[in-house]
Amino acid sequence: MMGEREEDDDTEEAWLQLRPMEPLPSQCCGSGCSPCVFDLYHRDLARWEAARASKDRSLLRGPESQCYQMGLMSRYVESWRAGDTAFWRGPFGDFFYKPNQYGELLMLAAGTGLAPMVPILQSITDNEDDETFVTLVGCFKTFESIYLKTFLQEQACFWNVRTFFVLSQESSSEQLPWSYQEKTRFGRLGQDLIKELVSCCRRKPFALVCGSAEFSKDIARCLLCAGLTEDSYFLF
Repeated sequence: MMGEREEDDDTEEAWLQLRPMEPLPSQCCGSGCSPCVFDLYHRDLARWEAARASKDRSLLRGPESQCYQMGLMSRYVESWRAGDTAFWRGPFGDFFYKPNQYGELLMLAAGTGLAPMVPILQSITDNEDDETFVTLVGCFKTFESIYLKTFLQEQACFWNVRTFFVLSQESSSEQLPWSYQEKTRFGRLGQDLIKELVSCCRRKPFALVCGSAEFSKDIARCLLCAGLTEDSYFLF
């Protein structure tokens, strides 16, 4: 039985099912990212072709990833092997969004803290009756590390959505695509910028904050100093 299974795994059909899927043109943000989504596709395709030629599936994994080595979830995922089963629960949370509940949402996200903002933002722009204004501020280390560039660019085209970025490990807009130059700040999201963001909101804002525990604590303090009350923000 084991020999038959190994032969089945090496059939042409089995290998074709493992072939990387080519990205759609719309999945490229056109901002000169390095690596681009197409760079990653061609890298994975070359890896797949080499693995298929030698019939060695271990080559599909490539070199050990050096990304997010300290992340608890990343280390857990890295330990997975083919055939492992993972169980998931949730989503959980205490924030429930209702259309037109707030005049404006001020979304302040650091890194993967962007994740809970995405479905809320999507639900607003998908609902033509929802007239909530949104100001989203994404904090990242570099331009290349900004998540979901294409999605955020598309969302910023809506009349009620603005996006801004704060890059902590860059200091000049000269290397940024022109469409990002005016809406990107450098350094860290601090008291002065929070006050500016709150003051330029088009309606009374309700702030959503997500990031590390330290980030959320600092931003909450800044929001209070900017004039918001404790019931005017939510920490994920």
